[in-house]
Amino acid sequence: MTKFIIRFLVLLVSLISPVVISQIKKIGVPFITSYSPKMYKAASENWDVIQDSKGMMFFANHFGIMQFDGVRWSIITQPENRSMVRSLAIDKDDKMYAGAQGDFGYVIQLSNGQYRYTSLVKLLPASAGNFGDVVHTVIRDNEVIFFSHEAIFIYKNNKIKVLKSKYNFDDFFETGNEIYVSDNGKGLLQLKNDALVPFPDGQKFAGMKIRKIFKTPKGLLLFTQKEGLFLYADKQIKPFITEADYLLKQNQISTGIQFSDGYFGIGTRQSGLIVVDSEGHLIQHINKQIGLQNDYVTSFKVDREGNLWVMLKEGISLIQISSPLSRVLDSSNSETKIYCSQIYQNKLYIATDNGLFWLDWQAYKNGKRDNIHFQHIQGMSENVWNIGVFGNSLLAFEKNGIFEVSGNSARILAKIDGVWQGILVPNHPDLLLAGGYTGLYLLKNINGSWVYQHKLKGFEESSRVIETDANNAIWIAHGYKGIFKIKLNEAFDAVSDVQFYNQKNGFPSSLFLNTFKIDNQILFGTTKGVYKQNPVSKKMLPDPVFKKYLGLENHIRLLKQDSQKNIWYISGENTGKMTKKANNTFDVEELPFRKLRYLYVPGFENIQTTAGGDVFFGTQDGLIHYNAVKNKKYQTKYKAVISEVKCIIPKDSLLFSSRYDVLPNKNKSIDDKLSAVLSYENNALHFSFASLFYDEAEATKYEYWLEGFEPKWSDCSLQTEKEYTNLPENEYVFHVRSKNIYDVVSEEAVFRFEILPPWYRTIWAYILYFLLYSVVIYLIIKYQKTLAGRQRQQLIQDQEKELLRSRAELNEQKLTLEQQNMSIIRENLEATINLKNAKVASSTVNLIHLNEILLSIKELISQIDKKNEPNVNFSLLTKINKLIDHELQGDKQWNEFEEIFNQLHDNFMQRLKQSYPELTPRDMRLCAYLRMNFNTKEIAPLLGISVRGVEDTRYRIRKKLQLPSDTNITEFILNF
Repeated sequence: MTKFIIRFLVLLVSLISPVVISQIKKIGVPFITSYSPKMYKAASENWDVIQDSKGMMFFANHFGIMQFDGVRWSIITQPENRSMVRSLAIDKDDKMYAGAQGDFGYVIQLSNGQYRYTSLVKLLPASAGNFGDVVHTVIRDNEVIFFSHEAIFIYKNNKIKVLKSKYNFDDFFETGNEIYVSDNGKGLLQLKNDALVPFPDGQKFAGMKIRKIFKTPKGLLLFTQKEGLFLYADKQIKPFITEADYLLKQNQISTGIQFSDGYFGIGTRQSGLIVVDSEGHLIQHINKQIGLQNDYVTSFKVDREGNLWVMLKEGISLIQISSPLSRVLDSSNSETKIYCSQIYQNKLYIATDNGLFWLDWQAYKNGKRDNIHFQHIQGMSENVWNIGVFGNSLLAFEKNGIFEVSGNSARILAKIDGVWQGILVPNHPDLLLAGGYTGLYLLKNINGSWVYQHKLKGFEESSRVIETDANNAIWIAHGYKGIFKIKLNEAFDAVSDVQFYNQKNGFPSSLFLNTFKIDNQILFGTTKGVYKQNPVSKKMLPDPVFKKYLGLENHIRLLKQDSQKNIWYISGENTGKMTKKANNTFDVEELPFRKLRYLYVPGFENIQTTAGGDVFFGTQDGLIHYNAVKNKKYQTKYKAVISEVKCIIPKDSLLFSSRYDVLPNKNKSIDDKLSAVLSYENNALHFSFASLFYDEAEATKYEYWLEGFEPKWSDCSLQTEKEYTNLPENEYVFHVRSKNIYDVVSEEAVFRFEILPPWYRTIWAYILYFLLYSVVIYLIIKYQKTLAGRQRQQLIQDQEKELLRSRAELNEQKLTLEQQNMSIIRENLEATINLKNAKVASSTVNLIHLNEILLSIKELISQIDKKNEPNVNFSLLTKINKLIDHELQGDKQWNEFEEIFNQLHDNFMQRLKQSYPELTPRDMRLCAYLRMNFNTKEIAPLLGISVRGVEDTRYRIRKKLQLPSDTNITEFILNF
């Protein structure tokens, strides 16, 4: 019931007052995101800001109305006179109203994404057309009020009512349901029923230069430009004293805003943003020195996520006032990487890579920060790895040794080459064990002071992470080797026992192991979750409790238990808190710490908690404070938007865009279902998209899906653009959605479009194809008929040709048979000739042999000496000789030879005799033998003469044949 009443009261307050639902931390400086003119590429001056129903941010810029979708900035429109825009307002239908210099009007968005500005000045009478800047634009019920110093314009039912003042107006204020106007001559007036009426005792406010009015339970709170704050109640004006008066009166108030927690944000000209509570206590002072781009604040706006947008004379800053995280900064902002932090004697100490620093924590916590800054502890200017309170002393462990810190100075206790941290020896509070680069060192508390004793023998490993268990064992984690469990001897001067554990003992890896103590139990952080040792098997096993809540997939980089038994952890890139409930289960909270991703110093992650609920995170971006009391809503709904759609070919042909003057403005009604019908030549598209969530916008991830082309959503990525080429004809829907750092998925944005088929696949093309097909079919049929007639004629001709061909083949076959017969006859003749040649050759060889014998006999007869051989019958020899001569003449044989020879050699003898009749028979015979290619020695016995006789005969024949001297007679005879 109590909760219901509280909610009802909050709702009631929100309805009756312009209070913005937001809070701002007192401790630390909220995270600030700055947008410089170089980033948004417009004028440096910004005067007003609004947010539409989708969550889009719009800014009144010197160049026009500027839009920011979380990714891209663009000028969306300008007044018709191209003057600067000074004020903005927006109604429930997202119709914007803008006040400019000498102009005012309204803006609507067209279906192609463009914004169209329509001036309302044309509705003014000629006498009211001369005015300057319209510095306020307010929507009230069914009317819009435009305020300038020269006149007030009330737009209603497409008519404008003009209110003027003899002395001109100074400023305009909307407070709850009431509107106040500051008149330079009459003081404070009220706008009622479209008329200005005097405010009670309004003349008292003349000349006060009021810049903002808020209604409070104590009365009207007035912000004046140079005199500070005043409270009007019971017809009296009294100064409202604050702790920031010295700032407010010196730096000129320019604007203001009221937060839901009762705080007031005050914008100044020279000192940035000042926040005070309802009692006047200083809560925050955020200026250029600690994060703003410029100290001249022109306007404020709290968005849906509770972030504060600060309009500046130069740039825009987004202050995340709703976050429970803030940065501990001071005016010097000297610290860098934070390795450790500690509160000791109301001082906040930070160990950095540039030494040890401190500041007055109590004064800083109370908001007195202008003169509070981190001071350097002399004597330590290098890496200070750790600091801790041991006994009544604050010890610092540094690259050069161990120091005792007292006030603003430090005294070296032990000059050692690198010490990581210290831990008390179990059951010996007067002994301190220090882990160094190359082993362990012992210090002893003597009379309240720590005194260095010696280095322990027997252990030389780097000892950066140390814990002790209930059995007095000391556990040391080496990030690249494994876990060491050691025990000291009774004299505490040496290590008596060393046990080593790594992957072989059950760890998922030997790398990046850590050791922690939770509820007096030793646990181990690994790359795959939290492990502990089985007391029986001594094996390392996953811890079931942490497995349930943290899983076994992430690298456990830190576990730390606070005084409330909450367990703080860093798992992978996530930081979280496990809060133990009565039933021994845990609530796990991670969302508030998502901003810490990627900020820790790798390997030196540190979280410091205090009994008062303060939590400090040491990062490479300074010290970050967390306050669990401050609640922020992380499940806020938001939308993804499609910023721009364009065809790649032709280049940058825009289909949808809010950028100013990229498409011709057309009178189209607003259509939430964006669509486009594209020709096939435009089948390559480029999409730009964004998310209307501005908290860590650069960490927002996107996924997209082109329905009709892709089967499913893409993977999440930081990509804010997507390009498609060579899309086939089809109807498509491009979907995009985002996931912010709190894992909240946005409402998706869609763009529907259709790609028409190419001209050769359109319905007209198909009709043309049908007509062409019909014509082709007709021509084919006609051609077939013509071709059939031709084929009949050709068939007749072919038949006639076939008949002639058959006859020709018969004749050819007959000729072939005759040729075959002739071949047979020729072969027979050749066989006969070969036989006769063989006979002639055989006869000739026999004849040669016989003649050689006869010649030999004749030679022997001629050698008989008649004188010496008286008994020889010479008459008989003479007869024998004659007989031999007769045989050598061989006329009978020659006649036979000549007959056969003429048959074989085409009547050679007759042709030769006819050609050369002077040749004798002997000459003819020699020519015949030459024809048969016989040589001289073979011819001699055939003719019955000597070889010399043959040569003489050859010579006579050459003359008779009349052959030249260079002609071979044998070749002549062979070729005759």
